[in-house]
Amino acid sequence: MNTTAEILEQFVLEARECLEAIGQRLLDIERSPDNPALLNDLFRSVHTLKGNCGLFEFGALEHVVHAGEDVLDQVRAGRLVYSSAMADALFAAMDHSAELIDAIASHGRLPDGAMARSETLAADLRDFLGTPRKAAKPAPATPAAMATPAVPALPEWAQTLAPTWHRPSHVLLRYQPEPDCFFKGEDPWQLARATPGLVDLKVLSPADWGPLDAFDCYRSQLGFVVLSSAPEAYVMEHYRYVPEQCEVLTLAAPDPVRTLGEPHHALLAQRLAQLWTDQIALLQRHATAGTVEAARQVLAQLLAVRQGLATPDSAEATSLAEAAAQLPADDAAQPLLAGWARQHHPLGAIQSEPTARGLTAAPAVADDAASERGGHKVLKVAQDKVDRLMDLIGEMVVAKNALPYLAQRAEVHFGQRELAREIKNQYAVINRIAEDMQHAIMQVRMLPVGTVFQRFGRLVRDISKRLGKEVQLIIEGEDTEADKNVIESLADPLIHILRNSLDHGIETPDVRLAAGKPAHGTLRVSARQDGDRVVLDIRDDGAGVDTARVRAKAVERGLIPADRAEALSDAEAVQLVFLPGFSTAENISDLSGRGVGMDVVRSAVERVNGTVQLSSVRGQGTTLQLTLPLSMAVTHVMMIRSAGCRFGVPMDLIVETVRVPADEIHRFKQAQTVVLRGRIVPLRPLNALLGMDEPAQLNAEGEHAVLVLRWGGEPIGLIVDDFDGTSDIILRPLEGVLGGMTGFAGSALMGDGSVLMILNPKELL
Repeated sequence: MNTTAEILEQFVLEARECLEAIGQRLLDIERSPDNPALLNDLFRSVHTLKGNCGLFEFGALEHVVHAGEDVLDQVRAGRLVYSSAMADALFAAMDHSAELIDAIASHGRLPDGAMARSETLAADLRDFLGTPRKAAKPAPATPAAMATPAVPALPEWAQTLAPTWHRPSHVLLRYQPEPDCFFKGEDPWQLARATPGLVDLKVLSPADWGPLDAFDCYRSQLGFVVLSSAPEAYVMEHYRYVPEQCEVLTLAAPDPVRTLGEPHHALLAQRLAQLWTDQIALLQRHATAGTVEAARQVLAQLLAVRQGLATPDSAEATSLAEAAAQLPADDAAQPLLAGWARQHHPLGAIQSEPTARGLTAAPAVADDAASERGGHKVLKVAQDKVDRLMDLIGEMVVAKNALPYLAQRAEVHFGQRELAREIKNQYAVINRIAEDMQHAIMQVRMLPVGTVFQRFGRLVRDISKRLGKEVQLIIEGEDTEADKNVIESLADPLIHILRNSLDHGIETPDVRLAAGKPAHGTLRVSARQDGDRVVLDIRDDGAGVDTARVRAKAVERGLIPADRAEALSDAEAVQLVFLPGFSTAENISDLSGRGVGMDVVRSAVERVNGTVQLSSVRGQGTTLQLTLPLSMAVTHVMMIRSAGCRFGVPMDLIVETVRVPADEIHRFKQAQTVVLRGRIVPLRPLNALLGMDEPAQLNAEGEHAVLVLRWGGEPIGLIVDDFDGTSDIILRPLEGVLGGMTGFAGSALMGDGSVLMILNPKELL
């Protein structure tokens, strides 16, 4: 059985998924307001969120979401026109909802005063419905504010009640649900039965039910009269989400009370049970005849009847399952029917009443989702469990790497060549299995970059509106996958880049028109996989980088001498924007001007062993390319020796390894260079970079070992003592005091038990 904490955690997870879907759909609908599929999808997400809120009685959250649902219901019905102002109100409501969800996740409850903000946002939304703002919907703490003065003349519906329904100081309430209330996840019968202080309850039937074949269970036709001994304020608080559907008065005439007897409940139950039986038979006839659409409509009515009927017995559920099984397997209605039948089959789990409330359509949604994924089932696993698997596979890699050392010792120290050969053979088998396991677990941690991209639509919309610019965002390749840690590291750098493009790059509509461009700018974000790297391109068609202004600002801020700035080419001057503290903004704002931005981007990308390249054409736009590793779980390193110590260098930074004769190295004062394949490559001794005084060693042929690295788009060589092979390692970041040693990317435990320090050449250079 799930504990309350586990259920609440699941609620928070599903609520956040709903809010993400709602945010994306709001952006999609703003671009295509006449697309009914998008509207329906948005309505379903809001409806699901509201229904889930009702499970926990999160009133403030449910209140604002309910208002958004009412507005979207009218838009979907064609009675309201979707507008930018409506989108702003819906976005504000969903932002507030996200804040409430975060509070629930942190503290398990809503913050104090949440209802006041929810009521304001709900009122803003209901303004689109033409609903006048009410001072009412009073809080329970102020019952006097909600009291309705007793009047001598009773309304007509109250006059028809038996005299036994009148009792001093009792509340009499008439509740007439909206015909479309089921679409909003409401359960009128349960709401009426749960009235605080319930003394009596009466079901109001319509004058004419109409023919049975035309009966539509998706439309509520029943009304309710409730007699309660609770204060009126408490009763109205219970009906706080449907006040317009209620009429309440406080009784003053003394009279005995009559408690509702079983016949009233039995009459309604009998009516619904008969309807259930008739609809089951109708469904079986349609299924047998192959009339799938009609069968689906009947099933929808059955689901609505389920709102007011107890869980069907085994015979009823079995007959429904048999009818559903006769429908064509490839029909669109089959997943809905099969999902419902599995839910209510006597051999399956029967949903409890709290679960069914607000979540009735869950089986259909789950089956549709499975169908879209080609039948693959999805299992949600906590992130810490996946991380634990990665730690275990890391330990297995270390243990696996110990076998070659063991084979070497068996052969060299103990003379057991045959045993060494068998160990090597077993190592090959274990290595293959470990690599397969490593690959499989890495796939579990892979996420599409679209998980980061999906937040850009809202960001671009809000910033462009604030700046008075028209910007079209185009996203490509969002299905490209990368390691979870790499994906998470992308969020802040990409937001910085987009902010800069919107603030500095894309011009206002009048400037663009004067330059012969379209009034709206285009911001294109694309992703693709290139070997074991993920490449992200962010392009805009704005003004480009003003290299003259960049030079002037760099000199003004003391970041570069004036003579050196003038000597830079335009392509080199563009790279000055990556200098720490650089900014061309004249005024400080929440978007730019604080001297942080592109330097932060480069640092964040390089922390995950990525690179950033910037290119710009004045008047045509700017392109930023981020190249990142596909995975950070396992690092492939080249091992080198220098000053008697062994170090590792990530392979993705290495261009090549060469042996250079000492007499071919040219020295200019303190600088050393070598010509490789007609290109001048600067050299740096690793010992000097690490603060070790020992000179680099030569091999027997008088050659230096040179590790050629890719640095800033140009090659640079590290002079080392020798190369020592390659290995897969699990990189562990340095912590504590060692964490400040930026020249090292981390450490790794090797198979022979030694610790390998991994160099960070970009910091050393």
